[in-house]
Amino acid sequence: MLEVKNYNSMECDKMAGKKTSNRFPTNAQRMFNFEELGRYIGLRPQTIKNKFYSGEFPIPAKKIFSKVLWDIKDVDKYLDKLPKIDC
Repeated sequence: MLEVKNYNSMECDKMAGKKTSNRFPTNAQRMFNFEELGRYIGLRPQTIKNKFYSGEFPIPAKKIFSKVLWDIKDVDKYLDKLPKIDC
C-alpha cells in the first residue's frame, strides 16, 4: 500500500536544501479564539465560553482590544500539567 506523508513548509524547505529558522515557523499561530481553542483541545467552543464566562475555565486568557484570546504557550503548559490516566 502507498504511504502518504504530509510535510509542513519548513520540512519541504529542508528537503529542498533551503536554510530555515526553527525559531519562527511560518505556519505557527500564537493566539487562539474560542473556536480555534476548541479545535486545538477537542472541546466545543460553546463549552469553553460557558466555563470561561462563569469563571471556571482553567486556562488563563488574554484580552486584546475586545477579543478574548489564549496564548498557545499557556494552553500547552496547562495541557502538559494534566495527569495521565490509566484505562
